[in-house]
Amino acid sequence: MIVSGTREARLLEVQRIDIHGTIFYDVTFQHTGETQTIRTRIGAESVYPNPQAGDPVLVSYVMGVVTNIAPRP
Repeated sequence: MIVSGTREARLLEVQRIDIHGTIFYDVTFQHTGETQTIRTRIGAESVYPNPQAGDPVLVSYVMGVVTNIAPRP
């Protein structure tokens, strides 16, 4: 587990969730070079538009919590 910083990953599953009108994403991903999968729920404001399974991404953490998912350049 990473405490703070950014790591490369690939999205494995993405599910859009609507909870009382607020959009979230349930995301399963795997860090580059690792076999463990990680699942998190993150608000739509912290993810790029239209994330899809298979996308290469950068996952940002603060205190071990995913705070942002951005597309890899």
